Amino acid sequence: MFRKICPIMIMASLAFTCRHDPMHVNISGVRVTLLPERFEKELFVADPSALEDSLPGWRSKYGDFLQHFSYVAKLGSVDDPGYAERLRQFVTDRSNYLAFKRTMEVYPGLDSLSSELTDAFRHYRYYFPDRPIPRIITYVSGFNQSAITDDSLLAIGLDKYLGTHETLYSQIGIYQYLLVNMHPKKLVSDCMTFWGETEFPFRDSVNNLIAHMVYRGRLLYFTDAMIPEEPDTLKWGFTKRDLEFCLSREKSIWTSLIENKFLFSTDQFTIDKFILEGPFTKDFGRNSPARAAVWVGYRIICAYMEKNPGISLSGLMEEKDYMKILNLSAYDP
Repeated sequence: MFRKICPIMIMASLAFTCRHDPMHVNISGVRVTLLPERFEKELFVADPSALEDSLPGWRSKYGDFLQHFSYVAKLGSVDDPGYAERLRQFVTDRSNYLAFKRTMEVYPGLDSLSSELTDAFRHYRYYFPDRPIPRIITYVSGFNQSAITDDSLLAIGLDKYLGTHETLYSQIGIYQYLLVNMHPKKLVSDCMTFWGETEFPFRDSVNNLIAHMVYRGRLLYFTDAMIPEEPDTLKWGFTKRDLEFCLSREKSIWTSLIENKFLFSTDQFTIDKFILEGPFTKDFGRNSPARAAVWVGYRIICAYMEKNPGISLSGLMEEKDYMKILNLSAYDP
């Protein structure tokens, strides 16, 4: 079913994944300054025997983040009588301390991250001037979660971005297909995707595969707009080979989804196998990337925006009818 395409055509397609380039906008007049706060340094440098004394100050300084972090780190409620002791056990645990130590080696300073996130959120403010810019906090959770978000917070688990060859990752048995994107250069694109998902959650009344494809494809398009200079492979977490597969087999992927009656499936297992991370997409062959269907969702969004030039990025992100997007895209790979 999957036909080959010549290398010249692939490289031509790689040069412009969407056939027009609406992403490069003038943000010179947009003012945003982001200074990440390093909670992991305060936590692990503090005297473990006196953490109870530090807690009031942290609760005041970090607000809801401290509770969010505690749930991610599996420490329970900060209001529990035994919380300080559980926190002490967390910071004195050898694997958690090693994660902190490696984090400080990989990220001795955050000037580069601050600059890149500031640039990304200048784009965000350009497109969404009335929406808040989040507070940025970094943490180490013992490899539990990459990010924590709410309506005014974007917190980053730096220990999930130590590098694809990080020894600590191999020691705890993280799958290779996940390691591919656990490196510092992936951090900013993930942050913007996480933020897009927080600000524009899935809201369609229909819970089927095509709705999730369009929604996830829209998040890719959003991330593209926030960091337009980043390579597509980096923004979307695809290797060059993954992206070449998608580009050369776009029509075949779409045809397969239609012929096997997957598009309108509401079965959660079916939805998950096409939109979640994995070593490959079983129905498209072992050489296919996971989330190839999400990339097709991105192509649907590209077609929609090209055929409806009067729709802004804000209008796209606010649209809750994903079938409307599909229909108006007239997608035909």
